[in-house]
This record gives sequence, structure tokens and C-alpha cells, in this order.
Amino acid sequence: MLVPRISQRAKLIRLRRRPRVYLWMNVIKDATADVALHKKRITRRSLGVGGYFMEVPRACLWGSISLILSALLATLILFSSPGLGSNGKPDDETIRYKGQRLSIKWDPLTRAPLIIRGIESNLLEIKNFSKLSRKEITHTGPLLVNKYQSLLQIEPGQLKLKGAEKISDTWYVSYWETFHGVILYESSLGFSIDPRGHIKSLGALLYPTVQAPVTSKISHEEALKIGQGQIKDYKKLKCMLLAESILVYPVKKTNSIDYYRVYAFNFFPEEALHPATTEGGWAVFVDSQTGKVVLFETLMKPLGCCVPEDWVPPKPGEMKPKW
Repeated sequence: MLVPRISQRAKLIRLRRRPRVYLWMNVIKDATADVALHKKRITRRSLGVGGYFMEVPRACLWGSISLILSALLATLILFSSPGLGSNGKPDDETIRYKGQRLSIKWDPLTRAPLIIRGIESNLLEIKNFSKLSRKEITHTGPLLVNKYQSLLQIEPGQLKLKGAEKISDTWYVSYWETFHGVILYESSLGFSIDPRGHIKSLGALLYPTVQAPVTSKISHEEALKIGQGQIKDYKKLKCMLLAESILVYPVKKTNSIDYYRVYAFNFFPEEALHPATTEGGWAVFVDSQTGKVVLFETLMKPLGCCVPEDWVPPKPGEMKPKW
């Protein structure tokens, strides 16, 4: 697997800039884009393809989490209406799961849950929560997946930590879904833990039945040349590669999803690295099987690179909580 990297120039940019907060929307909206944002005719790409790669300073980013999360959940409730999915099942329903009443909103295409909320109960209650370390708190994601696995339809080991931050007395934890260790672009599972250690709901954008190649036929060098070739005057603009990775890129159609294993590149011209410029860059996704460009998008100004944490999900024998 190609490991995401950060160039020295990108590191300097991240230190000297204080960019906008808008990219948190690209993190949270992963779980809700097909519901509320679609109603407003805002596509996932409209906030920039750099959602996976981009990062903003934590103090700026996480300070607005609670407001954004509350607004998004309120929007979901406001704009969501009962309907039937592609298999005839309702998109919104109340079920009893292992003796617990749950309210679930399903993705009409993947039939994976977008929101799971406990009715008159919490999804998970963590005892001695205030005494837990950050590492122990990040293990709550696999614990949730283990508890609601037949609903979420993924394995605990498929999670990769996206972030875990404490704002005031509340923890906000989020993960990517992976396929054979490779992150699915725009996938997400996230929740908040209140000061009492209660998880009341979770939001997700998951892909339970991924069918994608597990190896690449096109070499990294070939893919990089193809990516560079998409940018007119690449050399004249003195473009630089600021972020790269291998991803599984899902493309939703009317009744199906195509999955591409891609080399994902973020290119920016030298001029875009100046703090006062309005120049942007480009994201290029190259199919690792055919060399075809499956995504070419203009990016906003570079905000640094987001590299997944060095985090390993707990082993099955460790799934029983210590609290």
C-alpha cells in the first residue's frame, strides 16, 4: 500500500497558515451527503476533493464541531422523509435489536445505516469514562461496530482512525472504512461521547459489499505521469505534488456502485503556495488497473495533508471493554 506523504513545503504551509473551518463539513458530511446536502443540490465534491487529504488547525477545526454536528442532525430530521429503498424496505424505520429500540435511517442504495439512534437508551455507556486514556477512547469505535455489526455490515478491523478530539467535556471520534487495508474515499463512521460516557447516536457512510481490486496493475510512476499530464503547463506552472495515496473510490450510479482502486494525487502550482494568492490546485484520481483518469477536480488553496494516525484496532480478544 502506498503510504500518504507530506512534502516539506506542505509542512511549512500547514504551520504558517490558519485556513478556514469549512473542511470539517467534508468530514462530517461524509455520513450525510446523500441525505440533507443532496436536497440542496450540493454534491460531495463541491467542498473540494481534498477532503481526504486536507487538514486545518485543530483549534480552528474542532471549535465548531458541536454546532456543525447539531446543525447537520437537525437538517437530516428536517429534510428526511420516509421512503422505500431499492429493495422495497423503508429508508427510515424503528426496530428492536437485541432488546433495544433503535431509530435507523438507511442509505437507499447500499442499505447501510446513515444514522443509528437509541430510543430511550444509549448505543453505548462507558463507565469510569473520565479515567480512560485517548487510546482507550479510540477503541470505542470497534466496540460499537462489534455490538451493532449485523446492522453496520462491516468488521471492527475495517476501521481506521480519522480523528479523536476532546472539546470541553465531549469527545468527537471518527473513522474511515477500509477494504483490504485501503481507505474508502469519503467513507465515515463518527459519534460523540458526552461527559457521562454515553454515546447516543452514530452517523456513517459505509459500503458493506465492496468489490474492488486488491492490487495495482499500473505502477506508481506511470500513474504519476498520467496525473501530471492532466494539468496544462505543468512544468511552466512549476507544479508540485503535495499529497498522494492509494484509495478505493466509490462512484454511485442509479442502482449500483462502481469501485475503483486509484492513485490519488494533489498537485499545486508554485504560485498557489503564496499566502496571498487566490490560485488553487488539482486532484487527480488515476485508475490503478487501466491508467484511466476517473476524477479530475479543481482544489482550493493547499491546507496541508491529512495522514491517518498510526493506530491499530483492538484484536478480537481485546473487544471486551475494561470498564
